Amino acid sequence: MQTIYMIRHGQSVANTGAVSQPDKRIPLTEVGLAQAQSLLERWQALQQMGKLPLPRHIYYSQMLRAKQTASPFIDHYQLPDDKNNEIEMLNEFACLSYKTVEGMVGKQRAPLAQQYWQTADIHYRDGADADTFNEFVARVDRFIASAPRLEHNSLCFGHGIWIGLLAYRLLGCPITSNAEMQQLRQFQTAIPMHNTVVYRLDISDEGIMQLRVVHDLKG
Repeated sequence: MQTIYMIRHGQSVANTGAVSQPDKRIPLTEVGLAQAQSLLERWQALQQMGKLPLPRHIYYSQMLRAKQTASPFIDHYQLPDDKNNEIEMLNEFACLSYKTVEGMVGKQRAPLAQQYWQTADIHYRDGADADTFNEFVARVDRFIASAPRLEHNSLCFGHGIWIGLLAYRLLGCPITSNAEMQQLRQFQTAIPMHNTVVYRLDISDEGIMQLRVVHDLKG
């Protein structure tokens, strides 16, 4: 059996409702940086107790907040950190273009995001730097297809909606309409998705995948 750990980033400035920034450049807050360090310390403690493994490889999305969350693990375990660590498949869903939300704070962005989930179809693109929902699903499906080729006990640092869609797709749920997009959104917001939440993805020798939250790592 192979195991991959999926980790959501620490608190970002966007999570606090700060003024919009281009998605790939959104950094962690001081709280988020502390959360990343705390996660490493909890991991170390559980590793010493034999409850968690030595990380073999680190991957992160192209978003700064994911790399900053991964950095304490890379530094502590002295793992390689180069362009091979950063993989596009882990990128979060970008439903709104930066041009749409430029200059806005969280309270102004929230209604736009809510409207998107209520009205956008799977083919809608808000701008050149935004995804269609079809593209997002395809990105997560590519990860599912490639996950068996990742090194056992690798850590993947990514994002909340992304992990929610991973769980949804592993349940075999289709997403071919706006109604199914809304069902995914309800599912994703109902499962544990706090900053630095860790999910364990087990892949059997037959290729069967199971995803579950690692409760011991909750801060």
